[in-house]
Amino acid sequence: MNLVFMGIQGSGKGLQAELLAKRYGFEHFDLGSELRERVKKDTPFGRMVETYIKDGNLVPDEEIIAFINKKIDDNIKGLVLDGFPRTIAQAKFIVDKIPVKHIVYFSLDDQTATNRLASRRICSQCKTGYNLLVKPPKVPNVCDVCGGKVVIRHDDHAPAIKRRISKFHELTEPIIDFFKEGDKLITINAAQSPEMIHKELVGKLKLTS
Repeated sequence: MNLVFMGIQGSGKGLQAELLAKRYGFEHFDLGSELRERVKKDTPFGRMVETYIKDGNLVPDEEIIAFINKKIDDNIKGLVLDGFPRTIAQAKFIVDKIPVKHIVYFSLDDQTATNRLASRRICSQCKTGYNLLVKPPKVPNVCDVCGGKVVIRHDDHAPAIKRRISKFHELTEPIIDFFKEGDKLITINAAQSPEMIHKELVGKLKLTS
């Protein structure tokens, strides 16, 4: 089955996609990571993307849809789309392009999301991710993997977090209603521990070990 994971930033959908990939063989397509990789490589597309994400804004629909169209095979099976769609236009593209079995919405309140985002860190060298609440580096500010400096992501500073959450409510929440018309929407309580979220997710997807 193909799945779409949606939820406010900090809802843990990326971690859950990684767990499904590891345990059940799903392919995890993380749009945010893909875009950050283009920024890191300093391509023309990456430089354009950076002008938006550094301030917590969304990259325009036409740019994202063109990028996804090049990356995703419409015959693929066992895909988890993480961080896409974020607008109605992108949702309509999904309906036309990719046969999706379920839309999984990770429901989380704004304050918890803000606290989680403010606790995220990343290695400045190898880009390993950390969270001071649940997965801090063993030595403060030092990467477990490469020994590089662990820093806050530029899009996780307070003003950018506030804008991202505002954009989520403005542009992404309406997609939930868009997908409610079919029998594809699954809602997960993302305020739980990662272990409990995973258990609920596996149960509602009816996956077997």
